[in-house]
Amino acid sequence: MKKRQQEAKLFPIFVLNQAIEQLLNDGENLPFDHLAALRELMETAQHFWEIDRRLRESEPSFQSPSETISQFIQLLRRGTITANPYPVRQFIKSSSAVTLGNIFQYRSFRSSHRWHFWLDCSSPLWEQGGAATLFAAPIFWRKSPYQPWTTEAELEENQDRLQRVLRDLLARVSEKVILCHSDLGVSGTDQTGQLLSLVQAAKEYD
Repeated sequence: MKKRQQEAKLFPIFVLNQAIEQLLNDGENLPFDHLAALRELMETAQHFWEIDRRLRESEPSFQSPSETISQFIQLLRRGTITANPYPVRQFIKSSSAVTLGNIFQYRSFRSSHRWHFWLDCSSPLWEQGGAATLFAAPIFWRKSPYQPWTTEAELEENQDRLQRVLRDLLARVSEKVILCHSDLGVSGTDQTGQLLSLVQAAKEYD
């Protein structure tokens, strides 16, 4: 028992937590952005050492604890993993800048703009999760345990996701939304996504 307690006190997560408590007064007097960075650092470290623990269970001769700590510090310095994926400098507004990204990237960026240009609005991909959704993830949701994943359930989830995305995007624009539309997709088929009705009802710009 004493050996386990000693090992726990040497565990990097414990050391990080003690350092924050003793050197930074548990973060009580820090501004919000600094406090958020500390929380994200702790979360990153917890995930990192959880992976390390699982690797050691399957391969006891895995690298030494000191090598793991050194690797974690190097990955932080290189930016491969980051303690704060949303640094404050990203929120500095630039009057001459254009942000281009897919929906997942833009929402993750936690930003907002005066104008939005929604590209390929009539595409059916808008109501699909795409790369932002893990395959068969809804099967593991708590709200519907032990229920088969049907086509009807998938359509309902796609509709709910589209509504969440639209509400989130509209909350990030302050002046105008420009709906950019193409009659045909890259495969040459007609674009008949759910936002086509919005495109047809919108005022046309030359």
